[in-house]
Amino acid sequence: MEDQGDADVTGTIELSGGLLHLKWSPGDVVTEGDARALMHRARALSGDRALPMLVEMTGLEWIDQGALKAFAGTWPVKCAAVVGTSPVDQTLADFYMGRHKPAHPTRYFTSMDEALAWLNEDAPLV
Repeated sequence: MEDQGDADVTGTIELSGGLLHLKWSPGDVVTEGDARALMHRARALSGDRALPMLVEMTGLEWIDQGALKAFAGTWPVKCAAVVGTSPVDQTLADFYMGRHKPAHPTRYFTSMDEALAWLNEDAPLV
């Protein structure tokens, strides 16, 4: 199931097998408006159920403070595994988790397999 809605939004989110999957492309710049639109889509896709979420941020160029603050707030996410591969990805994720204290458990991974294993351990996927 996929709901991309407005083409102006940076990033995509879909629901697959009981998992929300948020993905950005290399070079993307994420604004607070993008964050709020993606959160709105997550609510619609999940039916407001708290689900685990996989976030692919590899190559993300920038995410503004408003977006980080919004993502740290309350939305239908039980836990989030953030996957990146570069030192910049790691720095952005560490800053987000340290400064904004997400309302849900969040961990950074460099391996998609490890991220999925952690999500399945914390919230078994359907």
